[in-house]
Amino acid sequence: TRQVSQALWACGKMVAFENPMMNAMAVVQGRSVNTDCYDVDNEMEGDTTFEEHAGLNPPYMKSVNKYLKFLIENRELMTPKQTAQSIWAIGRLRIYDDSMLDKMGEIALSVAPRCNAQEIANIVWGLSKVGYLEDDVISQLIRCITTSTKLTNECTCQEAANALYALGRLQIRDEESFSSLSAIILNRMQEATSQAIANALWAHEIVDLQPPRELLDCWAQENLGLVAAFGEGFSGDKGGKGGNKNK
Repeated sequence: TRQVSQALWACGKMVAFENPMMNAMAVVQGRSVNTDCYDVDNEMEGDTTFEEHAGLNPPYMKSVNKYLKFLIENRELMTPKQTAQSIWAIGRLRIYDDSMLDKMGEIALSVAPRCNAQEIANIVWGLSKVGYLEDDVISQLIRCITTSTKLTNECTCQEAANALYALGRLQIRDEESFSSLSAIILNRMQEATSQAIANALWAHEIVDLQPPRELLDCWAQENLGLVAAFGEGFSGDKGGKGGNKNK
């Protein structure tokens, strides 16, 4: 399972190179260029899947299905790292197979007590990318971080933001998790990137929760050059909430 999960992870990494390659082929063949296909950073609705790209699936996609089937059949051998690598790859590859996702979700829950914060964040990020439907599973996974002092202490700002992003993308209004993950970010503001803060604010907006004022202040300072006056912040009645409602 170690080698197979690593191979699956490598397939996920390959996605970053597929869009330019497929577009080059399209130009040579006189077809229109697809700017969305394989765009791993595109959060808009209706991301193009491999199957939708005029039948031009990368050759390794046939192997991906075999890898996943093997891992599911040998689930009792899966480690937290292997599970995180595999589900992260599923998210990158946009594999929409409910039966397969259900089984991988079950594997994730079984290894969750042994996962570190990074592994949990990668798992929920990957599941969120393919519209995983089991809200309870996502909440249980995230609470492995928020209810553990050890994992809360080791969780980075980026990992907390990724977990919030997953909750937002799946529209899971888990107020306890939102509060705990936001607290992790606030306690590590010195390492917070603009993108991490934006993802956290976006997630709050999607589920209609008011974000902590400090997050809004930090975003305003980073992106607008504004400084909170008199300690009042920017989250008052006139400020409202920001965020991109596109997934």
